[in-house]
Amino acid sequence: MPVLTVVQWVLYLLLSLSLVLLFALSCNLLSLSAAFLRGHRATPERRGPMRPLTDYPRVLVQLPAFNEGTLIERAIRAAVMDWPRDRLSIQVLDDSTDGSEEISRRFADELRATGVDITVIHRRDRTGFKAGALANGLGQNDSPYVAIFDADFVPPADFLKRTIPILMADRGLAFAQARWEHLNARQNLLTRAQAVMLDAHFGVEQSVRSVTGLVLPFNGTCGVWRRDAIDDAGGWTADTLTEDLDLSVRAHLAGWRAAYAPDITAPGELPTTLAAWRTQQHRWNKGFAQVARKLLPSVWRSGLPVLSKLALTLEVGQSLFCPLAALCLTSSLSLLWLNAGQQPLAISVLGLVATAMGVFAATTFVTLGQVALGRHPYGAIPLSVLAAMTLTSGLILSNSRAVFEAAIGKQSPFVRTPKIGNIGGPPIRRAGPTGIPEIALGLCLFFTMVLREGWYSPLLGTTIIGLAVVGGALLKERWQILRTVAPAAG
Repeated sequence: MPVLTVVQWVLYLLLSLSLVLLFALSCNLLSLSAAFLRGHRATPERRGPMRPLTDYPRVLVQLPAFNEGTLIERAIRAAVMDWPRDRLSIQVLDDSTDGSEEISRRFADELRATGVDITVIHRRDRTGFKAGALANGLGQNDSPYVAIFDADFVPPADFLKRTIPILMADRGLAFAQARWEHLNARQNLLTRAQAVMLDAHFGVEQSVRSVTGLVLPFNGTCGVWRRDAIDDAGGWTADTLTEDLDLSVRAHLAGWRAAYAPDITAPGELPTTLAAWRTQQHRWNKGFAQVARKLLPSVWRSGLPVLSKLALTLEVGQSLFCPLAALCLTSSLSLLWLNAGQQPLAISVLGLVATAMGVFAATTFVTLGQVALGRHPYGAIPLSVLAAMTLTSGLILSNSRAVFEAAIGKQSPFVRTPKIGNIGGPPIRRAGPTGIPEIALGLCLFFTMVLREGWYSPLLGTTIIGLAVVGGALLKERWQILRTVAPAAG
């Protein structure tokens, strides 16, 4: 058999496999949407009425922070909730390296003078990053319930009074997860796109998983844990970048369950620049892939129902979208060059079906998220959906690298997502990614499409647009930051 023919068959195999897996990931979103439409959704009525509290247990509120500046004041103020002072402890886990911990100490001292039990714990080495800070704080407090909030979230004053009873009513629950709201969803097109994606996660995915008994992931903030469940699951560990998903999966493997309360909300900030969002998505994708590598063997050896195992596999497998899309593009474009622009009909049909399924599943999933949360007007949904799909396609390089690093076991530090701290406030002046790799890849794909008649591929066209948008925006953001910083430095 000629060498060229062998190469072609290998490429056909890789292309077919990547398209089939992309189709499967789309089916996962569609199955969640179908379950939601069948009425499998979390509601207060399903959870049952909560009895008024007569005995208030001790609660620890943990605020992990790193170089938050004055933003930490808002977070600390929100942590002083409507709960008996002698039953509430607050830990500000501030590992800042820029001196911001002094702001935490100063504000904590003011609150302590009013009778608030608040402690600032500052570590110099940041061992274990956020997971290490949380574990270190638990070693200094034995409260039976632990609430966790990132510094950019503002929980309501009655948050504990509405979540703690959920855990007290069911001793088999490891944690209760509240729903994220958004402080700046309308700030720009990027924040609107993020908002609709997160709304789909909380409005549909978390809701369905909670009601159907599937593994419910903790979202890292705006939730309350039972201390016994944390200890029983092995505690916080820092060998993945998504310590929240890691701990929640281990808790499920240890026999614990979780509750989702969509009627309890806490608003937080969304990244306002593509550089910040790209950093966040890189961390999430790498963390999901790390959890898959670490825990999926244990999941499939466990006694969980097969449906739960499959659902969890597809959930953490969402991080494979960009690597699979990259493999699909690489193999299909290689075949275009080898076959002088010709492509077998079966492969073309498979590509069109996989792409159509992806667009339909994502659109349905996101739209149901808006419907579930009563967002208006619905006329804004199409633009937000289009922006979400385009921007996600533009992260194909960054997210593929994240999953590859996880696959080879390469560790990396927990990179904090930059925050503004107040709506319309000045952005953090730090040079970010150039966007040049995205632009270069987009140009290569464009010329390949023109020269080799790859124009018929929807995935190719969407990726080119996404790379152009993301690369151009990153380059613009970097130029604006450098132009602002340069005069100040002079």
